[in-house]
Amino acid sequence: MGLRSWLAGLFAVDDGGEGDDPDEGTLDLVVDVERRAGAIMEHYGLDGEDARTAAEILDEEVTREEGYARTMIADRVARELDVDEDLARTIVDTEVASIRNLARARKFEQQADDGARFRWVDSVGTDDSPVCADVRAAIDDRGPVSRSELEDAIREAASDHDEGTPERADDLIPHESCRHTVVRHMEA
Repeated sequence: MGLRSWLAGLFAVDDGGEGDDPDEGTLDLVVDVERRAGAIMEHYGLDGEDARTAAEILDEEVTREEGYARTMIADRVARELDVDEDLARTIVDTEVASIRNLARARKFEQQADDGARFRWVDSVGTDDSPVCADVRAAIDDRGPVSRSELEDAIREAASDHDEGTPERADDLIPHESCRHTVVRHMEA
């Protein structure tokens, strides 16, 4: 391994422990800066200017051709906005997960001729939140769901828990720092 390869490895995509993602590199990570800034302002209590800066940082970083590292994005958010590191990490972890889940859902919908059906899974085996357990249970009861049904399941489960974020269901965020991901259900 040459020095260049070693350095490139240091700055490779950090999926935050999500493991090998077969979609990595093929996801079209899109950040609607205006919408994301509004959500950040409302959900994390940042003023409008700081929320917009956070959304712009997310846009710049996750859409970089060479990939991104969540820890580096969180460091940049903390430094440029002068916010607590824990808050910066929560914002970045939550919003990057949303950006990735929305990109995955879009990709699966584009690939499906007859409408994509989804499941909600824990990508790393560490998110045992009651909110996501309820989302999974609802989907397990019904079977694979459409995107709108997934959003409804997230909204309903999040509404039943204090830590839930039902207002973020359209962003596929049932609670802060969620580690679950949307996967496409394939018939056997």
